[in-house]
Amino acid sequence: MNTVSIQNVLEWDRFFLVGVKGVAMTALAACLIDMGKTVRGGDTAEDFITKDQLEELGITATSLDTPLPENTQCVIYTAAHNGPDNPLVREAQAKNTPTLSHAEALGLLFNQKKGIAVCGVGGKSTVSAMIAWILEHTARHPSYAVGVGSIPGLSRTGAWNQASEYFVAEADEYVTDPAAVTKGEQVTPRFSYLKPYLTVCTNLAFDHPDVYQDFNHTKEVFAQFFSHIKPGGILVYNADDRPHLPETLPAKGISFGTKKSGADVIYALDPDSTRAGTTAYAITHQGATHTSTLALPGLHNVANAASALAATTHLGIALPEAMQALTAFRSTKRRFEYIRERDGVTYYDDYAHHPDEITATLTALGQWYPDQKKIVVFQPHTYSRTKELFDDFVDALAKIERLILLEVFASAREERDDSVSSQLLAEAVKQKNPAADIAVVTTLDELAKTLNSTLRPGDACLTMGAGDVYKVYDIL
Repeated sequence: MNTVSIQNVLEWDRFFLVGVKGVAMTALAACLIDMGKTVRGGDTAEDFITKDQLEELGITATSLDTPLPENTQCVIYTAAHNGPDNPLVREAQAKNTPTLSHAEALGLLFNQKKGIAVCGVGGKSTVSAMIAWILEHTARHPSYAVGVGSIPGLSRTGAWNQASEYFVAEADEYVTDPAAVTKGEQVTPRFSYLKPYLTVCTNLAFDHPDVYQDFNHTKEVFAQFFSHIKPGGILVYNADDRPHLPETLPAKGISFGTKKSGADVIYALDPDSTRAGTTAYAITHQGATHTSTLALPGLHNVANAASALAATTHLGIALPEAMQALTAFRSTKRRFEYIRERDGVTYYDDYAHHPDEITATLTALGQWYPDQKKIVVFQPHTYSRTKELFDDFVDALAKIERLILLEVFASAREERDDSVSSQLLAEAVKQKNPAADIAVVTTLDELAKTLNSTLRPGDACLTMGAGDVYKVYDIL
């Protein structure tokens, strides 16, 4: 058991972050810098979507082969780069320098405040950013840590405000050390170290088959996390997703959704109207209906907004005030992110990598661009997920008329698996939808050439996946 305390973190001045370019690590680095700490870090040489933010923070990542800086007082690591078995972590331990997982470090900061944790298999980044946005733009100025590349309209993805009572954090269900599975050891979900006052659960679905056995295992992990809510705390949950949640909820519940029930406190109606750039919606709360707009498409984003509004209303912000603040919210990097319009083609990029997320994102694209031809690029993420959820991916992708598949983006934590591939996925999609126009490419350069020869003025192009598909825009 780690004996590092929050008092240690407050007293130490010099931190080193292994895997500092990762989105979660960059957000944590911003928090530590706000606390007056000196933060250095190491990572691979490639550019990440956090590049601009790290430059603004003054952090230049050194090679993972470079020894730790002298006088480092604490080393923080993630599951990437072999986690606790990383040579830099081992070096720190050999020198008796304290080490923490990212999850432990975040928990130490989060638990000093009235914590607002956002969990769920889809939507947690967007909802975390929405809550931080509402609090910031209603003069509450929270501390927060959101695992995304950037949040337009907020200066960074992480912040520490000593004077604020709130800390908003994305609560990740993945594990601190995936190698524990192969070692036969008990896995520890990252969100296990958070002790929230208020938890938002956007939805539940089976994911991460490399560490969780099945959906029941996933539900057990979330049920355990819900038990961490502090006495007198709140669970904001999706009423539409209630059958997927644990039967017994350990905290007072506030529900949101589209299917009204007697327990609903915040109720999200279907979008009233949509057009490219705007979604109109209505929220009914305590018998009164309020209308507003989002600069995001899709019913799933209306649900995301409803969950954020349910949380902030409970924190004492008037619902109309919170809704007004949210009208200017432009999502986060890689969440239905508008890239550009060029030569009459409109480009978007999204992090969707689970079948449910793909379905929601495609529906949203169709709502904003009902009449345009749509070209969708998908890069499957991890062999284990693609294999375990293969049929679900086929069902989701078969709705696309013009589909380009990149080869599977393998995680550093898994071996290549030739029993699953994008070519096999394409063949299965084609069998389900013979009218679909499907291509498979192996490199970003090949993808760029295919798009350049395929796209025409008036088309809408959407890239999706949790890998590096977004980098095609650097060469397109």
